[in-house]
Amino acid sequence: MWIVGGDCNQGHYQSDVWSSDNGIDWTSHTDSVPWGPRALHYTATLDERIFVLGGQTLPHVAPAIQAYYADIWTSEDGATWQEIERAEPAWTPRGMIGGAAVKDGRIWIFGGGTYDTPHRPQRLFYNEVWSSEDGVDWLRHADETPWHPRQYHEVAVFDDRLWVLEGYHEEGGNRNDVWYSTDGVVWEEVPDTPWAPRHAGSVFVFEDALWMVAGNNMESDVWRLTRADP
Repeated sequence: MWIVGGDCNQGHYQSDVWSSDNGIDWTSHTDSVPWGPRALHYTATLDERIFVLGGQTLPHVAPAIQAYYADIWTSEDGATWQEIERAEPAWTPRGMIGGAAVKDGRIWIFGGGTYDTPHRPQRLFYNEVWSSEDGVDWLRHADETPWHPRQYHEVAVFDDRLWVLEGYHEEGGNRNDVWYSTDGVVWEEVPDTPWAPRHAGSVFVFEDALWMVAGNNMESDVWRLTRADP
């Protein structure tokens, strides 16, 4: 498992990269990444490489020049990083996408947005879908989806499907809807989600199930989604 950067609520940006194969013993790969101060970025792995995408600075939380990122950085070892020169068209600056979605040899981006700052007090929310097999060329699968624009949501791949779960929008606050798609174009909603609305939960696949753990509604709950019997 890898930790790549992080939040800046401590008043400074996290510029380090760590990994562990057991959660006990940790290896530091660098304490000075080249991609500058940022938080709220999206991280995924594809073809034995780590990718860091987007994010932004939060000058009212930690000192930095205001920046909204749409850049992409990649590394084979967590120590040496290279910026990818992406082609256009591609997604606009954004972050606040939790988890990771890699399917069919492609990194997928679902929605996301930008956080409000004194320089830009209005948050931006998106609900389009993009994917890329190399971080250079991006394919837009949908300009809009049936799920509401959101940020601080979770994404995953489970049962050979792409998943979008919960999140936040300033109109209505926290959400508890769950959507899935096989191709990023056609989406279906899972009915009757039993857990309370939230954002920034922990979503992962474990023991052939999709798990939802806690979140920003501060409930200490754990839920599991399994495949229905055929």
